Amino acid sequence: MKKILLFLFFSTQLYSQDYYFQGKILHCKTSNFEAKKLFDDGVKLLHLNHQLNMKYLAINADIFGRAILQDTTFCDAYFFAGYTLNLLGKYRESYAFHKMADTLAPKAVLLYKQNLAAVCLKIDLIKEAREKYKEIVTSFPRSPEGYYGIAVTSLIIGDYSNGIQNAKRALDNYESTEFQYGQTLYIKGILLTLDKQYTEALSTLKEVPRSLKKDDNFNMYFSLSLLQVSISTNDLKMKKESLKYYNKIKDKNNIPEDIKPLFNY
Repeated sequence: MKKILLFLFFSTQLYSQDYYFQGKILHCKTSNFEAKKLFDDGVKLLHLNHQLNMKYLAINADIFGRAILQDTTFCDAYFFAGYTLNLLGKYRESYAFHKMADTLAPKAVLLYKQNLAAVCLKIDLIKEAREKYKEIVTSFPRSPEGYYGIAVTSLIIGDYSNGIQNAKRALDNYESTEFQYGQTLYIKGILLTLDKQYTEALSTLKEVPRSLKKDDNFNMYFSLSLLQVSISTNDLKMKKESLKYYNKIKDKNNIPEDIKPLFNY
């Protein structure tokens, strides 16, 4: 199941907000001139590094780190350091800085909690990620991100019914044209399959964007739902269709042990 999480979170960009990434709006204003100067320099360099060159990202992380040394309460510098380290693939270090940013912020910041939760998922801190998503729901009930995150973590935690309900709430708040809308449909379809609601799982997975239907996980859960519905309805044509999708699974060793016995052709 962790491979589903990795697919979902490595196929999306880090959370960002244009107005905040201009560096003009701060959540923790600093009176330290040197800290602010270093921070501004770091933001400018980040904007210039369009190709996300690793050499300059490392310089970037160092600049934000030096700003933190000048003012250890500067949550914005912690956030940008964590963000840059995430881009470098240094997820453990990124986690530490994102956690400090979230802790130091004088009030709940959606962007901070989103990025902290996403990094938690990358380093297997599933329960902490769940807590951050619950905080997003509490502090930002109109944002779909908290509901989406709870649905994602349900894949690991195993509270499928709770995940399905949160996926539905996320879908109610996303625009149907958003990439996250398609991902949420994907998650909802998998959760419905795991919750043995195969008929509804089929109708949901059919709506998933084509780009996500090429994944092994889609073929796995779509074929399982097809098979189980075909068994209950004695539909041989559907059973053949299920086998077609099952044969598309490139690495059948990735099929979770708890559902392997259900692929009984």
